[in-house]
Parts: sequence; structure tokens; C-alpha cells
Amino acid sequence: MSRLDRVNYKYNFLLYVPEITHHKFKVNDVGRVILDFEINPMKRLLAKFVNKKPVSDIELDALASTVWLSMDGNRSILDIARIQSEETGDDIDEAVRRIVQFIRYISKRGWIKFKKNPAF
Repeated sequence: MSRLDRVNYKYNFLLYVPEITHHKFKVNDVGRVILDFEINPMKRLLAKFVNKKPVSDIELDALASTVWLSMDGNRSILDIARIQSEETGDDIDEAVRRIVQFIRYISKRGWIKFKKNPAF
């Protein structure tokens, strides 16, 4: 592999390897991932005023849950898209589009980080 190929691989987002940094999650009986977050004191105070229990968790849908569970720190985004494409029967381009959008969202939130791909 030439130097130019390595540079091009460096900037290919599909070859990034996502790794979960938010480890407070659980899988419910349906197979969906529920992300748990700490409740800040202001939210607790406001919940008392409206007589509700403060909730601070997010339940991912079925597709996002399979992507979340596929992120093991060894698979690239392209590998995860291939798995997703096989499970749903969708075109690989459609799977990549959905996964990239989801990965960008959760990376901006700080729930994952990217490792250097060991192949490059």
C-alpha cells in the first residue's frame, strides 16, 4: 500500500472503528438498548414541582440497538453496515447512510470515541 493510499484511508469515515465510552446501558427483554444517564439536581427539583419522577434514559430503536451492540471496538463502520445490511435486507448504501448519521450523532454526544483502525 502506497503512502497516498494510507492518507486516503485516514480520511475515509467508513474505516473508523467506533468504541463505546458510555458504559451505563442495558438491554431490555425485546432486545433494545436503554442508555442510562445521571439525573442532575436541577431536573430533580423541577420534577418535584410537577409531581413526577425524573427520568433520564433513552431507549434506542431496533436498528440503532443492533448498531450499538455491534460496536465492539474491533469492527469498522463499514463492517457494522455490512452486518446491518444483511440483517435488514437493505442495500449497503442505505445501511451506510443510516449508520453514519447515527454514529455522528452519538459521537457528538460523547457516547463513543474512535480508535485507530489497526489495519492502517
